[in-house]
Amino acid sequence: MSLKRLNSADGSVSPPPSKRKLTTTTTSKAVSNFFKSASEKKPDKVRFTIQHETLLTGHYENAHTKLRSKPVKFAAFDFDGTLIATKSGLMFARGEDDWRWWHASVPSRLKQLDAEGYAIVVVSNQAAVSLRPDPKTPNKMRSLNKIKAKVTAVFTALDLGMSFYAATAHDIYRKPRSGMWEQLLRDYGLSDAGDVDHEGSIFIGDAAGRAGDTTANVKKDHACSDRDFAANVGIRFQTPEEFFLGQDAKPFTRNFDPTAFVDAGLPAQTETTPVVFTKKNGLDLVLLCGSPGAGKSTFYWRYLQPLGYERVNQDILKMRVTCMKVATQFLEDKQSVVVDNTNADIETRAAWTGLAKRTKVPVRLVHFTATPKLCEHNDAVRALTGTLMNPEKRTLLPKMAFTGFASRYREPQAEEGFEDITKVDFEFRGTEEQRKEWSKHWIS
Repeated sequence: MSLKRLNSADGSVSPPPSKRKLTTTTTSKAVSNFFKSASEKKPDKVRFTIQHETLLTGHYENAHTKLRSKPVKFAAFDFDGTLIATKSGLMFARGEDDWRWWHASVPSRLKQLDAEGYAIVVVSNQAAVSLRPDPKTPNKMRSLNKIKAKVTAVFTALDLGMSFYAATAHDIYRKPRSGMWEQLLRDYGLSDAGDVDHEGSIFIGDAAGRAGDTTANVKKDHACSDRDFAANVGIRFQTPEEFFLGQDAKPFTRNFDPTAFVDAGLPAQTETTPVVFTKKNGLDLVLLCGSPGAGKSTFYWRYLQPLGYERVNQDILKMRVTCMKVATQFLEDKQSVVVDNTNADIETRAAWTGLAKRTKVPVRLVHFTATPKLCEHNDAVRALTGTLMNPEKRTLLPKMAFTGFASRYREPQAEEGFEDITKVDFEFRGTEEQRKEWSKHWIS
């Protein structure tokens, strides 16, 4: 059998292809370090810690214990899309090596900040990172190793005393909520009151609420959480384009602004807009209709419980059939009842109007008109501020609780069998401490 000859442009015969060599990222230094005893190995320059089960922190050479003159100026940065971008051009990195500087000026600019005495920190949402082993998804732990490797590579390349904070869950630590900032200050041994130079500090991030521009191939920002985070902690904000490239600020829009619902002149009372609700009948059934977080339970305790109404709530009783059974017993005992559920759709409300017909009592409805975003905000404030506004110790609801209500909701009509419908528009009322917390940005 003859071999086919491959000729080059100059007529010479090409040599046979050489065997493919396997490349490795393992260095001789790393191999040498592997065989050293624990006492001989150099400690990693970035020390990572998991705090509060969901917060990943990392400090480069004890950056948080360095003595600094007070008040301390902070230069805080988001991570992906602000300090670094992917080399691959993909939205999400392929691995820990798939990164490059967001702009060539990033390292020199950070070194300048360090020379000027700023404490440099990274504050990042990393919901894709799993901090706890899960037998069902063993590969998820790779996300932790990847983010640690990437942060170590970035910090080592900069060789600056920096800290890294990553929120891995949708809890108090996730931006725009200020939990990461508050933990950061505790780690640095600082009080937010007098130890931080708020006017001199700055936060830089790409989630800024900017609109896209199809003509210039500019994508819309995925959120406004970085801008809102800076507002919550009381420091200046800039986008990477403004900070690193000197571009002018662009217009932005917040998905939800709680300050529109706060009136500093209102009296100190957390409630919905005052509504005159009188008990027209000796015995009746009242349905509350509205999204989770719309203020239904607050309205019951404030207005209906003092009128002698008993309460039926599916969050407590778990099943509608149980709620129906308990409500029926109350009515048979001549006790008026409030059904404190969402009652979003006609079919659900029909079950209750049917009960009213069978027991021969009038049925009324209170309609709560708060929007899904407002309700989501209320829920976050309630669940994440401890006992300040959460007497029933409610936990944070998933986003689908609000989108699910919106998809099922049909506006209630008197034709469904209601004696009357009372509309309630939400308006915040509270103490100064409650107003301060409620006015912060809690959702993105």
